[in-house]
Amino acid sequence: MAGNFFKGTSTDQDSRFGDKERKLIMNKQWPEVFNRKLNMKNIDLSVIKPWIEKKMIQYIGIEDEVVQRQIINYLEQQSEDIRGPDPKVLSIQIMGYFEKNTLPFMTELWNLLVDAEGQDSGIPNQLLDSKKLEYEEKKKELQRLLERQKLLYQAIEYSEKTRKKTKLEQQQ
Repeated sequence: MAGNFFKGTSTDQDSRFGDKERKLIMNKQWPEVFNRKLNMKNIDLSVIKPWIEKKMIQYIGIEDEVVQRQIINYLEQQSEDIRGPDPKVLSIQIMGYFEKNTLPFMTELWNLLVDAEGQDSGIPNQLLDSKKLEYEEKKKELQRLLERQKLLYQAIEYSEKTRKKTKLEQQQ
């Protein structure tokens, strides 16, 4: 019975069934930024997650938590690896979801991660600048509301003075 095991070669041993992912990576033209290796330990992924969610909606039209988790998990897993994450591999993995938008999405993501790695805080300047702009807009809106409130109070005071004045004139 010992001689009745499977015979032949496995798909790993047969050159006809090569690594499809590797072939895709080798045959595709990639952006220059993808050659940049990252140290994920220097990047704060908690601020990247909302950006990924927002961009996914922009590129594929829906909020897909499964795809978002796949991207984040890949980046987190690769933070333990000395070589760091490979944007080409991640692009191949998410290509089925993003289709023609894969490269624009990944290029933006990788530029963001490169920027984050260069910052002491691990937060990309692009996100800091957008938060500052958002804060400034909220501050301006608050000032407009305060001005409007001030005008309303002045109108109420004027109305009450006029009413009192009218009442006094009626009594006389």
